[in-house]
Amino acid sequence: MCQRAVGGLFAALAGGAPDNFAWTRGTPAFFASSNLAQRAFCADCGTPLSFKYDIPTARMYATIGSLDNPGGAPIVKQFGIESRLPWVKFCEDVPGERTAESAAAQEFLANMQDHQSRD
Repeated sequence: MCQRAVGGLFAALAGGAPDNFAWTRGTPAFFASSNLAQRAFCADCGTPLSFKYDIPTARMYATIGSLDNPGGAPIVKQFGIESRLPWVKFCEDVPGERTAESAAAQEFLANMQDHQSRD
């Protein structure tokens, strides 16, 4: 879903508590990419800006490429590595995690309805 949402081979995201984020220019538009999450984007140009699950304790993730200083957000972990394209060789030394490795994550995602696909 992240590949489709950003139109790229992967989504480079920096996460943290929602209270640590602020929109500094304009107000983003939002799209419910599933019944469990919202994605923010620039309503003027379409740039993907953020991702957040619809639960109060969820972290918010901003697209690193949309930050004023993307170099200040180094990659420390890769999520969703099961969707990695086999010909992409990038950050092999960075730890990775498959989607829904834990029982809690599997339970949360079990009833997800993708609003991005046309299947």
